[in-house]
Amino acid sequence: METSHAPAERWLDAPVDIDGVVVLLWPEHRDRADELSRIGAPRLLLVDPDETMPEIDDPLADWMRRPPDEREMQQRIVALRRTASAITPIVDDHGVIWRGDDWIVLSPIETRLMTEFLGRPGRVVGRARLERFGWPDGVPNARAIDARIKTLRRRVGPLGVRIHTVRGHGYLAEIQPVPTV
Repeated sequence: METSHAPAERWLDAPVDIDGVVVLLWPEHRDRADELSRIGAPRLLLVDPDETMPEIDDPLADWMRRPPDEREMQQRIVALRRTASAITPIVDDHGVIWRGDDWIVLSPIETRLMTEFLGRPGRVVGRARLERFGWPDGVPNARAIDARIKTLRRRVGPLGVRIHTVRGHGYLAEIQPVPTV
């Protein structure tokens, strides 16, 4: 017997990103869900009606039974996005970096650099890569990246982002835990 699914599921042959939250079918996309868990990405699992509910102890994950109620699904996506932005900074399309309710407006170069750092969490980003992303038309001088990183460190520090120099290799952005009250 074929199960009818809500309209939101018809296009879900593969995991889909909706406003920064990855929506997956469970258990079909279990491997991808595990991968997203390892990198700390927000995700919403749409659980098959006959499947046992997944054990979730991660604030960046939620689940609901299939077929999903469209409105409830949107509310859960908004909640996961809000939680994710409180944990991990997000750079929006307008050059604003958000963490929870705190935000800072970045220059276009800073936006490109932070997008690269946040897209490679906990990994060293080489100088050459940052130069390509920060200055697609070419770096104006040899000291430009050092000066921009120095400014960026000062600007994003209040959001709990620390940019470390990894001598001879590049830079690494570390996201400090959110202080608890």
